[in-house]
This record gives sequence, structure tokens and C-alpha cells, in this order.
Amino acid sequence: MLRVTPQISSLSSETFTRRIVMPMAGMIVVAVGLVLAFVVVSADGQNRLEVSSSTKLAETALNVNQRQMGRNLRDYAVWEDVYHNLHVNVDFDWAATDGNVGANIYEGLGYEMAFVINPEGETTYAVIDGIPQKANALDFLPEGLDGLIAAGRAQVKPVVSLLESGSDVLMVAVNSILPPSIDKATTDPASLSMLIFVKQLDETFLTRMGDEYLLEGLHIVRDPALLQPASVPLMDSAGTILAYLTWTPATPGYELLSLLLPPLGIAILILAAFAWQVVNNARRSTSALEDSARVVESYAQTLQESEARFRDVAEASSDWIWECDPDLRLIYFSARFSEVTGISAASVLGKPLEQFFSSDSETDGWAQLLEGTHEHSTFRDLRCFYRDVSGNSRICRLAGRPIFDATRGFIGYRGTATDITEEVEAQARANHLALHDALTGLPNRVLFRERLDGAFEGKRRDTQWISVLCLDLDHFKEVNDTLGHGFGDALLVKVAERLRLCVRPGDTVARLGGDEFAIIQVGVNGPDEAAALSLRIVDIIKEPFIIEGQELHIGVSIGAAVPDETNNDPDKLLKCADIALYRAKQTGRGTVRFFEPRMDNELQARKSLEYEMRHALGREEFVLNYQPLIDLRTQRVTAVEALLRWHHPEHGLVSPEIFIPIAEKCGLITPISEWVLRTACTQVLKWPDLRVAVNLSPVHFRSREL
Repeated sequence: MLRVTPQISSLSSETFTRRIVMPMAGMIVVAVGLVLAFVVVSADGQNRLEVSSSTKLAETALNVNQRQMGRNLRDYAVWEDVYHNLHVNVDFDWAATDGNVGANIYEGLGYEMAFVINPEGETTYAVIDGIPQKANALDFLPEGLDGLIAAGRAQVKPVVSLLESGSDVLMVAVNSILPPSIDKATTDPASLSMLIFVKQLDETFLTRMGDEYLLEGLHIVRDPALLQPASVPLMDSAGTILAYLTWTPATPGYELLSLLLPPLGIAILILAAFAWQVVNNARRSTSALEDSARVVESYAQTLQESEARFRDVAEASSDWIWECDPDLRLIYFSARFSEVTGISAASVLGKPLEQFFSSDSETDGWAQLLEGTHEHSTFRDLRCFYRDVSGNSRICRLAGRPIFDATRGFIGYRGTATDITEEVEAQARANHLALHDALTGLPNRVLFRERLDGAFEGKRRDTQWISVLCLDLDHFKEVNDTLGHGFGDALLVKVAERLRLCVRPGDTVARLGGDEFAIIQVGVNGPDEAAALSLRIVDIIKEPFIIEGQELHIGVSIGAAVPDETNNDPDKLLKCADIALYRAKQTGRGTVRFFEPRMDNELQARKSLEYEMRHALGREEFVLNYQPLIDLRTQRVTAVEALLRWHHPEHGLVSPEIFIPIAEKCGLITPISEWVLRTACTQVLKWPDLRVAVNLSPVHFRSREL
């Protein structure tokens, strides 16, 4: 046994300061510096975030006012009376009457100017600060008005832009005077008069907008050198900067600094005092180390006793201890060896190490150990194989260290062996389950994706064709709902067996989840082979399944895709096959569809319409039209039928035949139906003598929320 003799060196005052005091002081300084830097950077980040947030608010405020001005102008531009009294004939008295196009433009809407420009470009009517008068619009808007009028004639919607007049920045809205009764298709835009509203971005307007959107000190400047930290450029329709909106943003970061720095300073002082106390305590403890070292020698005897205890523990542990001589012949096994392997130690002792243990030829550590080139160093986690008393192959993990005599001569190895057979098998099972479906034994989505990546690598290397098929079982849900999940699971197993029979050895059949399967075909000669496989699968799945005496009939819909220049990577190819499957289920069950580019376009258009429909209720784009029902005997209206219509801001009137099926599929039909019911009931209260009929979707009718 090696005797342990402790070596103790005392620490001088200078050494203690160099090894302990200086590093501790440096750590404290670095920590304090990092904290201060973090606080300052966080404060600066808060200020920048506030500037960004207020800039978005300012842009939103400006856009909201422009949209509001456009809506107000549109209300007047489509008014029949405005068309007849300011376009067909200019009736100054009618227009000047309050409530038409007179003082209410200024007092009610807050617009300083309003003009009517006839097709010849002449100003036929004007309202300045609420006073109707005859004036030339170009005198007030000398720059940019002609271009804005031309843009307004080119489209039905109002055109709103910013213009410059002298030192003022004006918000100007232009729209053709065209009521709904006039056919837009047969009307020449150049023959229409133009209605113009003008709003000056003055101090009153900016103060009100600043109060509403929490923009302190909102004002307009023209010199970029006078800008506050936050600003938004005011541009005309051509993108020319006319001026800047600027304001003073809040500085939450500086406020945070003023709150944190005082307590942080106090904390730093406390930390310094605490560190000083720790150093003093450590200095006193150092002087006691020398005395404590003398006690260590008294533990030598205790160490010998511990060695005996270790032997007892080793015999009781699940591992077994082995020892070999310099020639690697086994000379010792602990009692646990026979308990674990069933082999008597006497039958193995004296045999070479490699006669009992074996390892993979590629294991460098094992080869070095047997060849004597291991340099007599410690080794761990060396995986080996052996056979137990029944001849079964087992796996163990060896660890060992060299043994030296008093002259440092090598006399062998001593170590432990741990049987890890169950652990390795459990890991193998876990790996298999991680890559395969537990029910059918088919590859799961993870392994499917790995093989799809591999197929693409093979395609790039060998220029071979591949195809991907996405399958979805038809009528499978009915089996689950009527016969239970046990029948459904058994049916999935049968389907997996049939799919395996349809493909070649190099192909992959995977279950992606539920009743969804996918197939990778490799080495095909073209799309025709994918089509042939698809039709073969459709036919074989149509054949009846017999499960527990029950004859079950299902079908399968298949979407297929082959790589081309638009889908030449695994993600795109799988997506294309999925889109083709969606179209196959749309056009009828039990069908096969190959991906075509237009399918993706149609799907994207459908998703875009679904996205816009989710916001249509909040934007009040849905309206109800009421179709009267007349009693032929009395010639009186006895009831009305509420008909839902969607006025899309860009696409115009969208047919219910288009958006109702989408709403049913994406779950929007319930809130839309509830809005229809509320609106119809509210309206019918105003018609106490009439009944109202409301159409309900079957999806909503079956809903529990009805």
C-alpha cells in the first residue's frame, strides 16, 4: 500500500495578497463594471425602443387621418344630390346650405377648404373656412393639385396625399363625383367633376393628434437640423419630402437609471465591505492551515481501514472486479463475476484476456491493450463482448488502470466490468421507436424525412428519378366512430401490410400520423411509374378488409409529386405532394392527383381569402341584404329573407358560394353566423310587422354553440 504523506506549504502575507486579495479585487471590479454596463445599455435600449414605438404611433396617426379624410370625401362624392347640384348643374344656393356642402365641411368635419373642379379644370364651387364662395383652387394649391386630380380620375377610390402651399403642409383628398346610380363602366372618368377636401396640418390639428397618440410637442419643421430624436417625414405622392413631423419622445431609460444608480451604489459599497471581511477571515484561516496539516497524518490508519471497506462494497455491488498479470492473463475475479455470468471464476482464471473478452476490430483502445502499446495508462468505457454460461452473447463495459510495484515496475491491470446488455438493448429499442410508428412498425415522419433527404442525395449523385406520394384514407373516420379505435388500429395495421406489398425493396412506406401515409419511390424511370403505383394502391385499398369477422370498406386519396425545377428539394417536393393530396380529396375520394403549379396558386389564393375573411367582421365588410317576401293576395310584404354579402375592399362583392365553404372549413362560420343572427334580429325590431328568415350553415347548425 502507498503511504500518503501530506505536503503543506505556508502562505506568506505577500503570497496571500498576490493569490487571493488581488484576484478577488479584480473579480469585484469586473463584476461591478459589467453590472453598470448592463444597466446603461439597457437604459439606452429602452430609449431607442420608445423612439421606435412613438414613430410607429406617429405614422399610424397620419395614416388614420388620411383614411378618415378619404372616407368622409367618399361619402360626399357618391351622394346623388352632389352629383346633380355640383356636376350636372352648379346650384350655388343648394351647395351653400348648411348640411350640404357648406359650413358643415369646416365646422363638422374640420376641413378648411373644399373645391369642385369641372371636367375642363375650372373651379365651379369653393368653401374656404366654412364660407361658400367662388375661388380658384389653384390659387390655394398651386403645386401638385393637377397630378392629384389626374390620379383621382384614374380610380374610383379617393386619392389622399400631402401637398405644399407656401409655408403650409396640407392634407388633400380628391375623388370623382360619381353616385352608385351611374354606370362606372360606361362613364368616361374625364367627363366627371372632382370633389376636393383640404386639411391644413396646423398647430391645433397637431396638438390634438399629439394628445390622442401620446406624442409630446408634436410640430412640423423643415430644417432637418432642427429635428427632435423622433421624427417622421411628410412626403407627397411622388415621395418628395415636404417637411418633417417631430416630437419629444419619452426617456424611460434615463428614468430607470435615476432609480437604479443610488441603490446600486449602496449595494457596491456593501459588497466591498463584505469582500474585505471575507479577506480578513481568509487571512486568519490561513494561519490555521499549518496546524490542520499535522492532523492529516493521523488519517493514514483510517485509509487502510477504508481499503478493507471498499473491498466489501465492491463484492456487494452490481459490477465485478477483475485483475490480470503483465501478460494479460486473468488472475482474479470478484464473487460478483459468477453471480452475473453464471461461470465459475476457476474455469476462467489463467486464460488470456482476449480469450474471454472480445471487441470490435475497429476499437483502437482494445487493440492497443492487447498489443501492449497502451502505454500502461488508465482506460474507461471500453466496450467488450463475452458469452455467459448459456452461450448467450453479452455486452460489458471495461474500466481499468495499471498496477505498479514499489519500483514502478508494471505488474498488470486491475479494473471493473459492468454488464450493459439490457442498457444497450433498451437504447436500441428506444432508437427504433424514435424512428418507427409504434402501431404499424412503419418508418415515422422523422425517418421518412431522413430517407427523403437521402433519396435527393442519390438523385443528385446518380441523376435517378424519385417520386413522393402522400396518402389519406377515405372513410377511416367512420370506422373509428362506429366500431371504435380498436378496429381503427387493426385497420391501419392491415393497410400498412398492403402498402408494403405494393412497393419495391428500395422504396419507403411511412406513416406520418392518423390515417396519413407517405411513400418514397426511388430509381423510377419517370412519372408514369409513380402513376402506376398510385393506381395499384387505390385498387388494393378498395378491396374489403376482414377484421374480427367484420367486412370493412375504405378508399384512399393520393397526391403525387416528382422533382422539377420548381420543387427540387425535399421540403418543396413534400409540400407539393401534400397540395396534390388536398386537391385529390377536393375533387372526389379514391382519386389520384399529380401536383401542378396552379394547385399551389389556388391554395395560396384560398389561404389569402381566408386570412382577409378573419378580419372582415372587425372591418365591417359583411352586410345583410333583405329580400322581401310578398303575399300575392294582399300585395303586402309579410317577411324578408336576410342574405349575407361580403364587400371586399379590393375584390368588390365576393360570392357566398366562394367564402361560405372556406368559412365552414376554417372555423369562421360560427362567428359569422352569430353576427348575421344579431344583425338580423336588431333590424327586425324596427319592422315589428315583418318576419325575418335567416339562412344557417349546416356546420353551425350541428355546433354545440348554436
